[in-house]
Amino acid sequence: MLIRFILLVFFFLWTGTLAGQQLYTGIVVDSARLTNLPDAHVSVKHQGKITSTSSNGSFMIYASSIDTLVFSAVGYMTAELPLLFAENTLFVMMREDRIFLNEVIIKSTRLYPNKIEERTKTAPRKMSGLDGVISPFDYFSGLEREKRKLSKIVEENNRTQTYRQVITDPDVKDILMKEYDVNEVTYYHTLVQFNQQQGHVHYYSDPDAIMEALHSFFAKNLGVK
Repeated sequence: MLIRFILLVFFFLWTGTLAGQQLYTGIVVDSARLTNLPDAHVSVKHQGKITSTSSNGSFMIYASSIDTLVFSAVGYMTAELPLLFAENTLFVMMREDRIFLNEVIIKSTRLYPNKIEERTKTAPRKMSGLDGVISPFDYFSGLEREKRKLSKIVEENNRTQTYRQVITDPDVKDILMKEYDVNEVTYYHTLVQFNQQQGHVHYYSDPDAIMEALHSFFAKNLGVK
């Protein structure tokens, strides 16, 4: 009976000592290079207590012997250290968290290889709206109507001259056919689809931007990854 009482007292004294708060100090380092790790988080698990390591990797935190310290840092695997039977001065090594990504193949695309020539044309002089008010018969004459139609065509051609030079360039045709391994029929069929669906590209003035749009469209519609 006496022995049981003594053991019970010893147990309560021992658990009381374990439950008491102690100051734990230590240093956190990289496990491979043994360099100090600043700004690593040190917390008491399930307790909400948290601190960070200083510029030299050192830390101080209060915990009890039955607690577990949790160490975390960006780019490193989280580490847990039970304090039972641990010394008050700790040396913690954290292992780098290496993430291996799937291999990615970057496929380069050749942009426009030639020089764009200036092919701007001058539209025929046409009567203005004011001229039409002054001379309505002349304004609505067959000649003036034809001039207005021709003027619109010339303006449209001037706006799309870069695009038309790119898609009619034999080198561009060769590049796209080789790049996407298609025959001439498939090439022209895909180009027709491009012209129908990507009308805004017709007005691009940058030949490289046109080539990028063509590559993107061909890759998407021909199932090239």
